[in-house]
Amino acid sequence: MVSLLLALAACAQAQDVPAPIRALASQGITIKGPLAAPPGFKGYVGDYRGQPMPVYLLSDGQHMVIGTLLDANGNDLTRAPLQAAVTPALNAATWAELAKASWIAEGATHPKRIVYVFTDTECPYCHKLWAATQPLLAGGDVQVRHVMVAVIAPQSRNRAAAILDAAQPQAALQQHESTFGHSTVAPEPSVPAATASRIDANNALMEKLGIQGTPATLYKDATGRVRVLQGMLPEDRLKAIFGD
Repeated sequence: MVSLLLALAACAQAQDVPAPIRALASQGITIKGPLAAPPGFKGYVGDYRGQPMPVYLLSDGQHMVIGTLLDANGNDLTRAPLQAAVTPALNAATWAELAKASWIAEGATHPKRIVYVFTDTECPYCHKLWAATQPLLAGGDVQVRHVMVAVIAPQSRNRAAAILDAAQPQAALQQHESTFGHSTVAPEPSVPAATASRIDANNALMEKLGIQGTPATLYKDATGRVRVLQGMLPEDRLKAIFGD
């Protein structure tokens, strides 16, 4: 995480940071770069002892707040922007590697936008993400490609194999997620060597990309750069990434 923050240093010239924000240096907080913020706030990424810290300047230019912003519905407005700010854009080769991974597609058959999600069958947050994206994918132009990994539980590998080896993997994934918690898709008793190799390759790609948990969402931003967001996403990010 420290190295990611250091990569942002060039984006934050001292003369561009308002005095109240610069004053945080006396408390050991270093400003590393900008942070996307809602109207009425100007956001900055701070670094305190190697950890990213969201800092917001209020509209009066004299006061600031440190921490998470929530909207009227309790949605976290800080997590996704902060994660995006400290996550460097991945290169074009990453997208090509993802295309070659073992994945299961949902959504548009001829998509205008493709999103990859590293998914573990036993991951409750993967299930929450899946459920939240279903209305957005219905009749839309986005295709989600679930890169099946096995990192959560012993049965992750065998259930992923059952889904990948199904006659209709997409239907099997849908069946599993629709009955999550008491899945009607049973883990395979033993995993065929070829399927094991596919899952191992997905796990290796996940590790190579520095992804430490599931779900992990990879997409191209407005400039065409590959971005990665980990965990369940807030509603605004869901709509921006998975919506039309």
